[in-house]
Amino acid sequence: MGIDIVRYTPPGPIGAAFIRSRGPIDAIMGPGGSGKTVCSVIKGPLHAADYLPVCKDGWVRVKTLCVRDTYRSFARTALASWYNTFPEKHAWTESHEGGQDRPVVHKICWEAWRGPDKVKIEYIMETGAIGDNDLEAFAKGYEISMAWCNEFDLLPENTMPVFFQRCGRYPPVEQIAPSELERVSRDGRAAMRMMGLEADDNEPVLPRIVWGDMNPPDVDHPAYKTPFGEGSKPGGIYKNVTPGWNGFWQPGGLTPNAENRVGKPRSSYELEAATTKDKRLVLRMVHSRPAYAKDGTPVYEDYFNPEVHRADEALTAVPQLGLTIGIDAGGSPAATIGQQMPNGQNRLLAELVAQPGTGPTRFGQAMLALLMTRFPGIPIIGAWGDPSAWYGADTNTGEFHWMNTLSATVGFPISPAPSNEPGIRQEAVKHYLGLMIDGHTPGYLVDPSCKFILGGYEAHYKFSKKTSTSETDKLDVVKNEYSHPHDGEQYRCLGMLGLANLVTQSAQSVRPANVTSLQAARQQRRIEQQGGRGNFNVWDV
Repeated sequence: MGIDIVRYTPPGPIGAAFIRSRGPIDAIMGPGGSGKTVCSVIKGPLHAADYLPVCKDGWVRVKTLCVRDTYRSFARTALASWYNTFPEKHAWTESHEGGQDRPVVHKICWEAWRGPDKVKIEYIMETGAIGDNDLEAFAKGYEISMAWCNEFDLLPENTMPVFFQRCGRYPPVEQIAPSELERVSRDGRAAMRMMGLEADDNEPVLPRIVWGDMNPPDVDHPAYKTPFGEGSKPGGIYKNVTPGWNGFWQPGGLTPNAENRVGKPRSSYELEAATTKDKRLVLRMVHSRPAYAKDGTPVYEDYFNPEVHRADEALTAVPQLGLTIGIDAGGSPAATIGQQMPNGQNRLLAELVAQPGTGPTRFGQAMLALLMTRFPGIPIIGAWGDPSAWYGADTNTGEFHWMNTLSATVGFPISPAPSNEPGIRQEAVKHYLGLMIDGHTPGYLVDPSCKFILGGYEAHYKFSKKTSTSETDKLDVVKNEYSHPHDGEQYRCLGMLGLANLVTQSAQSVRPANVTSLQAARQQRRIEQQGGRGNFNVWDV
């Protein structure tokens, strides 16, 4: 019998919510082995049993299309899970045809209770593979009730919306009992309005439900951004990020609330994380996180964790603590604004990213507008900028350089950051990213409004391809819209930390407890040679 649909237990609360959801478009994403595909298998028959309309003859008739990229990949994934639940010779099977690199049409029939009433259900599962076909031409041949897109990140971007248009066409409206048509039409009209579409109050609208499952793709992939968007994280349900879409994101496999522990124990994820060299694959398949693009390694790949360093809600500035600012000058100026809490936590509160070609005066005006809007009356206790912005300035002739012009506009002094060396600047940020206060409070926290900083941490502030593949010793970073605010944040962190303090902190972090510096050893030797006296002065002899 395979999986018993009557006694089936969802893998966890996220999987259960996904199964219950009636769309219009549902997407579930999670690590490998989290039970996503089985959720997709169960979702269609359960909707047929408890919700979809009854025809005039007392039957519930449903046709679901399961679509994949190729039939061969189908056989290994969706079809295998379908057969594990409904084998060809299942007791409910009425007919089965197809297979072997061609469509499968599997009809099953059973009876189910809806409250005090028993209904008869005819459920047809049909498979299709898009392959190299034109998506819209391929979809036109289908008149279906629902659609399931397996591993939908591997399908064309518009696949789920296109098949949404083909849903609600089976069975024909004239076959449905009038009371049932009115019941589901109320929900259908509400779903249309959710998507920003008009629907007359008397218009019959059959249910249209489309769903898809996948492992986390790259952070830029539309299959991730459309249902989940920026600022989302594992273990959450995201409704209407894009009108009509619902995103169900299962937790990572090593988290306490991981799903499908029966089918995939923690030890399995631990083994995969320990033996898989591809960090992108570990992010996706173990930690349930989108991976960075393949063309470069993120600078803070081993330091930034969105579940730790991204605040769950907007951070509120404390006026008494003042603000610190980091500024990157040049053709695409940017700035970051934050403050340090009494416990030592460095909070990034806001970012300012200007269009290329923005001059210092206009950038200063934008900065003032941001400060007055979000941080009125809070003093600036420190502002640091790119030291190169001071190079070549001719103050004697009145030709103010970039930072002087900006400083004159905003009305507070700006200091050169202690260094412009990329490695040193990045180490300052890594210091805060790696800091834990009281063993559990992160030493660095980012306001969710800082989209460029967060996007850079996760993927886009990255080393060049040559640096990532060790073809050069230079720490070349890709210049893009994310790199400028990240440079500003490095100047802010380095200014707050101080160059000397950074060197001391770095040395202490890597020096074993029983190892002292050469200078300390010399000082101790002098004390011992002087009979234990310290502060020796030759003029006292």
